[in-house]
Amino acid sequence: MDVSKYQFSDDEISRLNEYRDLQADARLKVRFIALLMLAKGVMPHTTASILGKSMKTIENWHYQYATKGIASLNSFQYKPKQSFLSPEQTEEIIGWVKENNPGKIKEIQIFIHDRFKINYSHEAVRKILKKSGIKFVRPKVIPGNPPSEAEQKKMSNAISS
Repeated sequence: MDVSKYQFSDDEISRLNEYRDLQADARLKVRFIALLMLAKGVMPHTTASILGKSMKTIENWHYQYATKGIASLNSFQYKPKQSFLSPEQTEEIIGWVKENNPGKIKEIQIFIHDRFKINYSHEAVRKILKKSGIKFVRPKVIPGNPPSEAEQKKMSNAISS
């Protein structure tokens, strides 16, 4: 569909003006301004240049308007990424974490991979824990000089005798 040959009716122009004036988000308002410029006969490449957008963006907005209607331009139509884990699998992971209290996120990553054959990044595992209300606190080193392992075994043998 050729953008420059599309004819806007008076009703379409008034609706574009209305949507532009009621739009709170400036990024969305620019879409309606672009279409109004096209409706007033401004060439698409000039519209793109004035608004600081690419020609392809102007064409996409016009195509979206022509095929899906004016309301489709009024949102970003963002769809969040779907998790690879089901809610049941997430609950199982949370249960395992509460039961085993792993010291490192790497241990949780290994559990997820071994159990569900899914690779999650360090940050993704942290987000799963946070979303489930679990704070991951790193264990702290206690200052001092603990006895060596051999000394500890010797002491434990002396106590048990």
